[in-house]
Amino acid sequence: MEAYSVRPLWRWLALVLLFVACVPAAPLGAAEHAGVAPELWLPTPPGEPWRIIQGYACGTHNGWDRYSLDLVRADGPSAGAPVRAAADGVIFVWAPRSGTLILRHEGNLYTMYTHMQRAENPQVGRIVARGEVIGAVGDRGSPGIVHLHFTAFTAEGPWARNRRSVPLRFAEGYDLPEVGGCSQHGGKVLVAGITPLSHVEGIGFAGAEVGRWYSGDVRIEFSGTAMASGYQVAWERDPGGSAPDIAAPNGSVRLSDAGEGLHTLFVRGWDRNGQQTLATFGPIGYDRTPPEPPPALAPVNIKAERPSSISWAPAGDAASGVAGYRIYIGNDPAGASEWFTPLPEIETPSLAPGEYFLRVQPIDYAGNAGEWVTVTMLLVQP
Repeated sequence: MEAYSVRPLWRWLALVLLFVACVPAAPLGAAEHAGVAPELWLPTPPGEPWRIIQGYACGTHNGWDRYSLDLVRADGPSAGAPVRAAADGVIFVWAPRSGTLILRHEGNLYTMYTHMQRAENPQVGRIVARGEVIGAVGDRGSPGIVHLHFTAFTAEGPWARNRRSVPLRFAEGYDLPEVGGCSQHGGKVLVAGITPLSHVEGIGFAGAEVGRWYSGDVRIEFSGTAMASGYQVAWERDPGGSAPDIAAPNGSVRLSDAGEGLHTLFVRGWDRNGQQTLATFGPIGYDRTPPEPPPALAPVNIKAERPSSISWAPAGDAASGVAGYRIYIGNDPAGASEWFTPLPEIETPSLAPGEYFLRVQPIDYAGNAGEWVTVTMLLVQP
């Protein structure tokens, strides 16, 4: 079966917009998700005061997104101000009509940034680091005051069903619990801190690339004058301590030691004078589990010699996410091909009357390939 090009998939984009606006939510008690990991930082530019013009509850924050904040710059125009990722994550969806970008994080946590005038490289599945600029403040989907709408929520499954927003707490020291009433915490001024530690002079890293998913194990190496007397390491946190655990000017760890998921390596080094330096390497992803296949559909009737649009439920992948699908349409019940589409929808070629197998193989962003499965039979009518 030769490969065929895929035309623009407007139906799929409509489904994305429908997800942002219409997925039902379940009730949530404020204490039910207190302290959800990972740690969140304010999504606004560091050092700038931003005011909450609409807080929790009432107004437009009175549904599943009860615990949302509308933020504006306190001492200047908000339009075009950079929006930063509140935590390490993966781009889950970008809906241009409403200017909504959603990031997926560890622990079934998502953060949502809405009304942005643009997004920076919003490729689904791309890893973004905490503090990375992901877009610019605007007023898409919300005529009137230019502002950033920010929500953190938990959800279930590959389509992020059963969304439930969570009360917000930021690493800069702002705790915003449920206190009752309308527009809770409205008027409060928040100032973002400097978030990523990233690469620090004196400690260098090698062996792997930040912002990439790996399906095989890799060794992350580190060395430098800032750890001449030794170092400590930990995943996801500062190892702390008053003295090095390992007396060496270099070291390494294996990504597999952190397990599957998105990770950041922390290295604290001691130089010959006892001065300490903390550096981080990440985010970096490890995913060795292939995607789950999509469920089968009932047979589909289409007309002969006429291209038809066919869609199916998305495959599931709990770590790096589904990058796309290899596609086969033909008479072989075990057929396979290299025809690829990034979305769970294709436009068929013109087919002669008969019965055809539509088979797919999901691929995730780490390169893991799931099983080939027949998602439906195409019954081509004269």
